[in-house]
Amino acid sequence: ASPACYHHANKIAQQQPTQQSTMSPYDFPEVDDELAGYLSDSPLDPQPIYPEMKQGFEETILVQNIPKVPLAKYEKLTKVITKLYSKIGTLSPVGVFMPFDEEAGSTIGVCFVEYESADDAKKAIEVTQDYQLDKNHKFSVMSYSEAMKLEDVPDTYEEPAPPDYKPPVDTDEWKYDGAFRDQFCIRHSQTMTEVMWNDGANGADPVLDYDGAREKEAGVSWCDYYMQWSTKGSYMATLLPNKGVILWGGKGFQKIGRFPAPGVEVVVFSPQEKFLLTSNNNFKDPKAIKVFEIESGKLLRAFPLLPEGFQQAEGEPLPLFSFSPDDSYLARMGVDLISIYNTSDIKLLD
Repeated sequence: ASPACYHHANKIAQQQPTQQSTMSPYDFPEVDDELAGYLSDSPLDPQPIYPEMKQGFEETILVQNIPKVPLAKYEKLTKVITKLYSKIGTLSPVGVFMPFDEEAGSTIGVCFVEYESADDAKKAIEVTQDYQLDKNHKFSVMSYSEAMKLEDVPDTYEEPAPPDYKPPVDTDEWKYDGAFRDQFCIRHSQTMTEVMWNDGANGADPVLDYDGAREKEAGVSWCDYYMQWSTKGSYMATLLPNKGVILWGGKGFQKIGRFPAPGVEVVVFSPQEKFLLTSNNNFKDPKAIKVFEIESGKLLRAFPLLPEGFQQAEGEPLPLFSFSPDDSYLARMGVDLISIYNTSDIKLLD
């Protein structure tokens, strides 16, 4: 339509009297009889369709320790950050948002990155954590939800009350026996595991010390497979192949620690009882052998059942690890070599 048409229509509209309409947007004006047959008798009740509202910010991450730049370099830095994070996944239309401090005249060293999916955001955190942008800037990345938790951190530090002191289990308690007896363990009836006092020197029958009564009352098992004494007798290990290894010790055989090792079949203690080695004898498991620190319960490292390139001859025992007498080193036979690890970090010696 020409500008003249618009001018004419506008002039006519100005001449019409203005009345407040009482008609609903969904009401129809009266129609003649010829058109009435084409209209439905059903009431018109349209329901709005709203887009799905996001309840969280799982798609958003916070990147800290990026360069602080003036307005002149804002666009360039945004492009660098966008290029880096767009390689990991599809960014949302928001993409990269970098707050700018008007008073300081520069960015504040952080930015928000929003992806289309939460999986891409999670992957971005893993991939760019500690990413070295340049010699002065290493990224620190977290999810938006984790960042929001920082708002709840109080401005003043209140030292928490120390927990009640709980004395450690005395694993040498068995040595204080007045009759100087030793202990042994038997398994029978497929389910019974009993620790007995041996008084053979006096010709007396063995005396039961503990048989898992506490665990039986709680409806749990304290040994499903077999048991193993530690090298100095401080611990008794019981194996539950579906779960792992449990260490017991002290008066009444208190539970000292649990070490997750599904399918475990073999347990080896280090000479000084600092470390525990487990094996499930599974050739297909890349983590068949696990090395734990007993005091902390921490898994230090896992190994496959056989060293790389090792061919086991028929009837030949598996090349398990061997600890040094002082627990400082861990050695394993390989192909034409012996690998020696430092037990402080379970890394090969130089």
